[in-house]
Amino acid sequence: MPLRSEVVHVLATQGRDAQNVCGILQRHHVRTGIVGNLEELAAALGEDTGAVVLTEEAMAPRNWTALIQALQQQPSWSSYPFVFIVSRRNSELSAKAPLSLLPAELTNVMVLEKPMGSTTLVSAVQWALGGRARQFQTRDHLLEMEKAAARQRLMTRELAHRVKNTIAVLQSIVSQTMRPFPEMVPVRDQLIERFGALARAHDLLLATDFRSAMFHELVETSTSVHDADGQQTRFAGPDFEISPQAALSFALVFHELATNASKYGALSTPSGRVEVNWEFMPDQLFKLSWRELGGPPVRGPSSKGFGSRLISATLAAMGEVEMSYATSGIELSFAGPASALTHAIDQSFELS
Repeated sequence: MPLRSEVVHVLATQGRDAQNVCGILQRHHVRTGIVGNLEELAAALGEDTGAVVLTEEAMAPRNWTALIQALQQQPSWSSYPFVFIVSRRNSELSAKAPLSLLPAELTNVMVLEKPMGSTTLVSAVQWALGGRARQFQTRDHLLEMEKAAARQRLMTRELAHRVKNTIAVLQSIVSQTMRPFPEMVPVRDQLIERFGALARAHDLLLATDFRSAMFHELVETSTSVHDADGQQTRFAGPDFEISPQAALSFALVFHELATNASKYGALSTPSGRVEVNWEFMPDQLFKLSWRELGGPPVRGPSSKGFGSRLISATLAAMGEVEMSYATSGIELSFAGPASALTHAIDQSFELS
């Protein structure tokens, strides 16, 4: 019994070979269809194709163009099975002689020598139909995975929207709660700005359904708040996808560095500038530096504030970080494995 309702196309041009092959297969409940030449075979191929039975005599003249085009148009999960019947004389020339009669694009082939018994033919065709059925099972499995991935993307996007809405609510709560306390305005502003840094990172992630963010855009977005025209901040390095968690972490780090630079460092004066450089080393080590130049003289704090602790703790979770207070401004260097920045990127796919 065939595993599906596919048809077996039969191309056999000598005498009543095609009718004989169909008769044998139909007695075993296999649907068959006779095609007269390679062009007709190419036109008949499709999702209802279970297998193809070809005979050596049907190969002349050999114009494979239409069949090759049909093979190349198959989806990625499909490979039509062919049962190729050749004379024993031909196969005795060499083991590769029968296959040399076929184009290289035809790869899923079982060769049968004639004369042969009907049992051999039926067994070969049923083997081909079984393999074809497994191809459809693979397709169905991939379609289910694609649907599941689409549902996951939808849920992630919905969750991301809710997170952003929550951030906006938190900003409002902080603002309204501290409104009666003018002395708390600096604290209120710091909280709202930090929430804003997270919200901007979420905007970048939303553009990719929260799968990843591009690092170049993350740096630019994070620093543009304090350098609107981009004249004082220069950054250079290869662009790459960064995971959502790493993007949120670096967004907070760049926010703290840029905020500090705008208050006390290079971005507090028109002549100052900030250089952000990053690179990947051959051993997959990611290195980043933040360097302030041309700003007012800077002295290190007597004790670490929340911003400094946030920077150190955030980057230390992904690698090693060093921060120093040069005369011209803060200098920070970070080195960590590239996998720490990219390990959670969602590699979704679509079935072709």
